[in-house]
Amino acid sequence: MVISITGNVLSKIARFNDEGLHYNLVASEIYKARSRIENPFDKSFLPYIIAGLASFDMGRMMGARKYSFDNGCFASRLYSKLQQIRPLLEPLVSLNLLSIDLQEHGDEVKQAYKVLSASGPGALHEDQTKSFHVGATKILHFLNPELFIMVDRYAARAFRTAWQLPFRNATQPGYSAELYVECMKRAKTDISEYGIGNFRSLEPNTPVTRIYDKLTFVTGSIVTVP
Repeated sequence: MVISITGNVLSKIARFNDEGLHYNLVASEIYKARSRIENPFDKSFLPYIIAGLASFDMGRMMGARKYSFDNGCFASRLYSKLQQIRPLLEPLVSLNLLSIDLQEHGDEVKQAYKVLSASGPGALHEDQTKSFHVGATKILHFLNPELFIMVDRYAARAFRTAWQLPFRNATQPGYSAELYVECMKRAKTDISEYGIGNFRSLEPNTPVTRIYDKLTFVTGSIVTVP
């Protein structure tokens, strides 16, 4: 059976909304804040990113005192990372997934992803020897919800099944910056082929990448991959 991320969209979205109310409530507040805060790299937006990460299942990787700017606490590490990627992503703040030329801007996305996901000194993961791949995609999404998709293990499974992208069917699917940009390309194709107007109408007040995230999440959670 051929698996399509954009197949049975209404039932997938309904299922996600039934089971993921907590995600939707937090995401809604983040999008409201993002619309009124012109500069997403400003400290005033940082608490919303942190709240999003904690609510979107990244809390155990962030450590205690998540909102503290004390040296070494998560907020201070995140703010440092955002300033590193700011020159890369500021030109992309006004773009959306359908308008971006990923051939032209893919390198900037990959570089930003690598900064956010990297292990080592200053890593966003509390255990500095570990990477922060899934969290990196969520940070990118919160910075520009109309451009960046989120990729977790369910999304990786969906992309592996529907698009044959080389994710592993394992607890560590083999995330990378290169695969992230490939996922963005496939998402763009899926949404374009579905029709952007029709796709937006599925949830008119929700960013298209968030609608797509709901589809990948449910697709990956129900598919059986050998």
